[in-house]
Amino acid sequence: MVRKHVNKRTFVIAAMVILLCLVSLVGATLALFTGEGGKIGIVTTTGSVKVDIVDTSEKAESLVGEVLNFQTSSSNKKIYFEPGATYYTQGFRIKNEGDISITYRLSLSTDKVENREQFEQGFELLVSTKPTGEDAIELNKFSANLKADEISETYYLIVKMKTTVGNDFQGKAYSGIGVTVYAVQSNGAFN
Repeated sequence: MVRKHVNKRTFVIAAMVILLCLVSLVGATLALFTGEGGKIGIVTTTGSVKVDIVDTSEKAESLVGEVLNFQTSSSNKKIYFEPGATYYTQGFRIKNEGDISITYRLSLSTDKVENREQFEQGFELLVSTKPTGEDAIELNKFSANLKADEISETYYLIVKMKTTVGNDFQGKAYSGIGVTVYAVQSNGAFN
């Protein structure tokens, strides 16, 4: 019996010694990495994302809240949408007013359109750098990058009525349609 008691006591003392060694090792490691002699200072600053839709003038004035008018190649032609009809808006640009590089995309805003589902079924929306639409891509697939304080090239929103629409589109007017710019900070590779 005495022998077991001595073994338990020895075991407890050995465990305490190991624990003290571990505490000393951790303390020495912390002292090594946090000591005054090894301190370095790092200052980080995050940038801000700020974007605007602007006109094509040299002043690049904001178009937020403005209505973009449709244009045709013929100045005297009235604009009526019929199956296959394609019109484009006046040019606009995207301006990065923030201090970091951004990746942005354009999205159709139809929140205030009464016949929203019908509009989305009957019309195709594209974005292009040419009013002729030679390089047009679907609006929801478009994205681009801008560096800080940079302005994009001129874009045109192209609206095309699908050729598959039926007679239920006759005499309809759609208003409240808008374009929203969504921007996020670019990864460091674009800087």
